[in-house]
Amino acid sequence: MVTMAERPPHDRPVRLGFVGTGHIARGAHLPALAELAREGAVELAACYDLDRSAAEGAAETFSIRMVYDDYRTMIEHEPLDGLYLCIPPTVHTDVEFLAAERGIALFCEKHQSLYINQVVAYERAIRAAGIISQVGFNFRYYPSADVVRDLLRGSTVCQVVVNLLSRSPYTRYWTARYELCGGTIVENTIHTIDLLRYWLGDIASVSAVYAWGHRGETPDAPNLPEAYAVTYRFASGVPASINLSRSLTESSVGRREVLLVSDGALIEWSPGRVVMDGQTFWEEASAGGGYGSHAAQDRAFVEALRTGGATPTKSPYSDGVNTLAAVLGANISAERDGERVRMDDVVAGKVTWTPYEPVLG
Repeated sequence: MVTMAERPPHDRPVRLGFVGTGHIARGAHLPALAELAREGAVELAACYDLDRSAAEGAAETFSIRMVYDDYRTMIEHEPLDGLYLCIPPTVHTDVEFLAAERGIALFCEKHQSLYINQVVAYERAIRAAGIISQVGFNFRYYPSADVVRDLLRGSTVCQVVVNLLSRSPYTRYWTARYELCGGTIVENTIHTIDLLRYWLGDIASVSAVYAWGHRGETPDAPNLPEAYAVTYRFASGVPASINLSRSLTESSVGRREVLLVSDGALIEWSPGRVVMDGQTFWEEASAGGGYGSHAAQDRAFVEALRTGGATPTKSPYSDGVNTLAAVLGANISAERDGERVRMDDVVAGKVTWTPYEPVLG
């Protein structure tokens, strides 16, 4: 089998397929990829969605050449270079295996699944096949992420504090259900936690306590914890406290801050600004809104395909396993009254959080 990593750089557009054409595909990825298609770098070759009308709508809006009723047929018959997997975490089955078997590079939206054993099996197949891969941790693609990474070189980080206190809207039904999304720490805050890993390396352990409100009083009511207190210890020994709240229902004021205490400075990060010791160190007015970091991530994935992997992605599938283990480990700890949970034990399946029965293909 010839894998993408063994192919020479492309002298033609990169052929891409989509499994899942819902909210994240249409809002984040397809607009950027359609622009690359207009530049001649990409061909949007094919798409599939369980809801055919959604696939047809995406195909019409973004000029995707073919719509399929079965993703296996699409993967088998289309000569794809890369495949985007944009589906909810509870419905992963065999797409990752099929991509690996056929040597097709894989972009998998976060979170990769809610079942760690499933992700470990996918990771082994992807690594064995040698395909290019990317998990949709787009925070790594904010320019400010590399600004902080550069600032931390030569410094010793002593502590991290993250406060995300707000009344965040629920964009889809499944993102409001603990058993379908894993809760706020898994569905949303996973991005911030992955960003911390981009700066500080792997997480070793977690302890967490959650506070629940009224669980799903009606079928449509959110079924999520209202507050989360999570403490991580990185493999380097650095402690990080993550404080989340979605209970500010009557307040127009919230707080979103990521603070790093180093031996040389207090650094405050946000997508569009980096503050050091109270003074703005770096600022980019356009970085805080929209899907700009997704577009940068998409361009990086396409460039990796065009160069046969010579230009690597920032968040390959293998690297994302520790991030997922960290958030699922928080759920495990919270359900064990704050017991410390090691990431190695989560990945090895010694402790599990299993909201549904997975399908391994």
